[in-house]
Amino acid sequence: MTAWATIRRFGAAGALVLSAFVFTSSPASGTPEPKPVRPAKPTPAQLREIAEKAEKNGDWEAAFNAYCHLFVADRSSPELREKLNVALRYTQQLRRHRDPSFQQFVNGVQLDNGLDLFDEVFQKLPVVYADREKATVQNLWAFAIEELDRALGNAAFRQAFLDAPRIDKVDQFRSTLRQQWAKRSIADHKEARSGLRRLIAAAQDHFAVRVPAAFAIEAACGACSGLDEYTVFLAPSTAGDASQIPDLSAAGLYLGIEKNALVIEGITPNSWIALNYPQLRRGDRVTRLNSRTMDATGLSSAVNALRSPTESAHQLDIRGAGDDAKIEVRIPVTIPSVYGTGMIPSKPVGYVRIGNFQTNTPRELDEALAELKSKGARAVVIDLRGNHGGSFLASVETARRLLPAGLIVTTQGQVSDVANQVFSSASGMSAHDIPIVILIDAETASAAEVLAAALKDNNRATLIGMPSFGKGTVQCPVKLVTLDDLDPATGKKVSKTGTVRVTIAKLVAPSGPISGGGISPHFLESDPTLQLELAADKAQELATGRMSQPIPAPPLIP
Repeated sequence: MTAWATIRRFGAAGALVLSAFVFTSSPASGTPEPKPVRPAKPTPAQLREIAEKAEKNGDWEAAFNAYCHLFVADRSSPELREKLNVALRYTQQLRRHRDPSFQQFVNGVQLDNGLDLFDEVFQKLPVVYADREKATVQNLWAFAIEELDRALGNAAFRQAFLDAPRIDKVDQFRSTLRQQWAKRSIADHKEARSGLRRLIAAAQDHFAVRVPAAFAIEAACGACSGLDEYTVFLAPSTAGDASQIPDLSAAGLYLGIEKNALVIEGITPNSWIALNYPQLRRGDRVTRLNSRTMDATGLSSAVNALRSPTESAHQLDIRGAGDDAKIEVRIPVTIPSVYGTGMIPSKPVGYVRIGNFQTNTPRELDEALAELKSKGARAVVIDLRGNHGGSFLASVETARRLLPAGLIVTTQGQVSDVANQVFSSASGMSAHDIPIVILIDAETASAAEVLAAALKDNNRATLIGMPSFGKGTVQCPVKLVTLDDLDPATGKKVSKTGTVRVTIAKLVAPSGPISGGGISPHFLESDPTLQLELAADKAQELATGRMSQPIPAPPLIP
């Protein structure tokens, strides 16, 4: 979703990108306002200077963080988006090379098995990725070579998988990668596999490769991440399939490893965790997680701890960066997706926040709206700020609850379930008829954008805030099976290969594609407190009949 990753393997790339943004926003009236998570934001010029300096120094995580924040200010620049993507790929690579569980996985793979995994990725991506023309074998090969070039320039990769190579020999081979191997014509996955075998042999002529399979797995990672920000290879963890690793993002809490300690790497404003534990800060250390000590821990230890909640809740002991008093945090395993429900003082207007979209979101929203109506609400503010998405189908069903008729979204992709599928509403009189104002910001993404765009384009809601993130795609885990074994005791397959979380569809709102520019609000307002005040005023106008039609704002993004 910070340039912080969630606890789920190196971050699913989407979460990694989306979680890079932290802004202070105000909750509904009557709830305690969380203290700022970060100091005042630098100016765009300062961010660009920070990013370019970090990039020049090879500090890709700092560069990625700065480019993420800069991207919020200017999403119309293709050059900026490309810089962001490059920094993201470097950051993903650095994190997996530092991760002990990833190193353990790679060290346990023989060359032939690594080539088989690479081959499976090259077979599956072209037939499931949303854009068939981009996911050609030739393009995947180019992405793979780029990743190998980056990896060889990374000291962590060389230390983990090579035998103290001479830098001049490494540089010489990297030049060969760019000038010769990247330009090879590759017709199909079989040629890619045989070509990679020859490439690894050529590398071994230049320096000693202790773990040849590392080249194959790195190439597979590159083939995935080269397609877009959200497609990523997830190696299996020591505790199971990486795609099934639990996390705390539904509560708005993002954890990561920093200097061998488990720390808070981000808090989503107005999330469940921000509203219930406003004293938490980025950088605070998690010393215990579900009764397990987290000092000097690795990622896999934290993952295992998250698999063992206590009494249907995750228990965390947290200390501030200055060794402040211990904070005991209890996070329910199941976090409501709809919360913060209440009346805005002195107005016939209700407020409700959708934190993310889950299967039960439509029902929870029904209950929240019924409660607000019983308290006299004649209009409602639905807060989607900081909502990174979640279940696509849940967002569609939520739109149907609010839209009596009309187009919601169209999906475009190769997989039959999403190939030119049209999702619309025919709810009629069963749809809620209460006037709606929606709050959005730069963190409103994916499934949340589906809802916001559908209601905006059908003139069902007034949107207030800042343009949304522009993540108009759907991801799905595609399981890899090449390295899987049979458990002799149970006769069942044991997952040992990993997963590709791949973009399978593009989302097209009634007014056009969501990706890139995002959804522009009717009324632009950058200040989070003023956003809520403006939303309450507009909702009151709707409730009293003084405003019936949203007034579009001037276009912010070309």
